[in-house]
Amino acid sequence: MIDFELGGACPRQRLTCVLIEALGLPTSPGPGSDAMTVGTMDYPSQQAIEIFARATVQARQDALMAMFADTATSTCAGLALVYRTREGARVMEVEPCSLKQGKPIILVTKDRLRAYALDERCLLQSRPVPPRAKVERGVARAWSDIRKAMRMIEVDPEQWEAGYFSIFGDAQSFADFMA
Repeated sequence: MIDFELGGACPRQRLTCVLIEALGLPTSPGPGSDAMTVGTMDYPSQQAIEIFARATVQARQDALMAMFADTATSTCAGLALVYRTREGARVMEVEPCSLKQGKPIILVTKDRLRAYALDERCLLQSRPVPPRAKVERGVARAWSDIRKAMRMIEVDPEQWEAGYFSIFGDAQSFADFMA
């Protein structure tokens, strides 16, 4: 659980923007890839995550979602990665890992068995897991950097485009939308 208390401000938009930048995804208009989406999910349940995973496969996107227990909390339960495979998708709990200051973060599974990073085309690729000591320091550094960046980033709540991942209060309304 990561508390992103920002003096009453909702952390979802800030966290999404900061994760996009930390991953190295382009933030300005122009050529790029839409093979990766980043956002937040409220009320995550096994059913909601399964439905979301199917939707990401259909959209031909990988997805990184910050999970929040409800619409009011500022505490993030963790990050879920939906990584497309030949068989469908793999859903994993991941943590950000900053191996080198100023370089894009990688995503490391909580069990430390897999790691992922964006390549030069902004496509998510599996990569070797760094040594455990580097991962632990990198995870601590990444969360610290994310918290700092969230306090500094300028966001406009009026410009926040709530995607299908944040406008539904439960799995059933999401399923109804996808049908």
